[in-house]
Amino acid sequence: MMRLLFALLLWPVGLWAGEIQVTGREQLLSALTAAKGGEVISLSPGSYGELDLFTGGPVPPSFAQTVTLKSADPSKPAVITGLKLTGAQNLTFQGLIFDYTYRPKDDPGQIRPFQVNDSKDVRFNQVVFDGDTARGFSPEDNGFPAGLGLSLRNVTRLTLENSEIRNFYRGLVVGEATDTVIRRNDLHDLRSDGMNFVKVTGLLVEANVIRDFHRSFASDDHADMIQFWSMNADYPSTDVTIRRNFLTVGRGDHTQGIFMRNEAVDAQHGGPSMFYRDVVIEENLIMNNHFHGITVGEVDGLTIRQNTLIRVPRRSDPDQRGEFAMMPGIQVAEASRNVAITDNIASRVPKSQRGWRQSGNALVQDLEPLAAGFYSRVFVNPFVTAPYEPENFRPLAGGGLDRDGLGAPMSAFHWGR
Repeated sequence: MMRLLFALLLWPVGLWAGEIQVTGREQLLSALTAAKGGEVISLSPGSYGELDLFTGGPVPPSFAQTVTLKSADPSKPAVITGLKLTGAQNLTFQGLIFDYTYRPKDDPGQIRPFQVNDSKDVRFNQVVFDGDTARGFSPEDNGFPAGLGLSLRNVTRLTLENSEIRNFYRGLVVGEATDTVIRRNDLHDLRSDGMNFVKVTGLLVEANVIRDFHRSFASDDHADMIQFWSMNADYPSTDVTIRRNFLTVGRGDHTQGIFMRNEAVDAQHGGPSMFYRDVVIEENLIMNNHFHGITVGEVDGLTIRQNTLIRVPRRSDPDQRGEFAMMPGIQVAEASRNVAITDNIASRVPKSQRGWRQSGNALVQDLEPLAAGFYSRVFVNPFVTAPYEPENFRPLAGGGLDRDGLGAPMSAFHWGR
């Protein structure tokens, strides 16, 4: 009864049933405590501080139906400065800003200001994760992005979509996740990794833009736009789809593209039970300057189809395109099973192994004008300056790439957001 009376008191005139207007942190916590499921909690402009919500705590974040936290005024989003959800269920964040401010002694590569752990059915939609730069830590860290933008561990049916992650050491870190959707997000101005995954099952990474890295070359960073790893894992990632993403150097620093090394097998001598399984990488556009465009370690069940991998100059040396080794290509571990590599545009594809299927791939290069696949002979306008618009790499009419179903659909991509 007390919860019902509290909800009615917070229900201003003009709001529909179940929508609750709050104007400060204490009202927000009270509204969450009173919520049963189905409520929309509308946050007035302002800062709501750090939220640490956990099962058994004063404000448990688990509900029978979805509870939505949204900004009352989309033009003046409410701000949350820290988030730790543990044991959450049926909770949606919409139209908010998650704003991290670097604090003295924060380890730039370890601090996790926004976390979701041991949770189900959590959704982030149209939100911004805004990072900060390190100060007073170490020469290789100072002035570079700090913190892990969004950290997820042991989550089920989590969705991140239509959102932005910017100015962090790593953008998104995911471990032990099931049925996760990462769709239509813009990740940029990052230092090390865009997305980082281990032990995920049922993952869709679709229609994201990852761009404009701000790297610390004095550090030991291993920068990837999308990275999977398996070191010390007790089971592999499986049922993964990476589709129609735009990975571009933009106006930033070069990185690796989609990098799925399988350390559990190649370094820790794991057998076929640790092979990645059932991976689809399709219709992605990668514009970068690194050997590893799409690299996949030991896997059982892999489809790589209709991707386009383009080499563009490095910002650190814009007038030099570099050697053939710096062209983004496709690599797959030789021990992999049930592999199909078809209809891709790249500088290289792997040598086919027994049981693999390869067809329709087109090799391109930008070093030898008289050789096959030279960029200006197959693309409409490839030699332009940053930010290297996708439209310039449409197949030239009548050229070697002018056929249906070859490479990524260029009309699907636009630089920036």
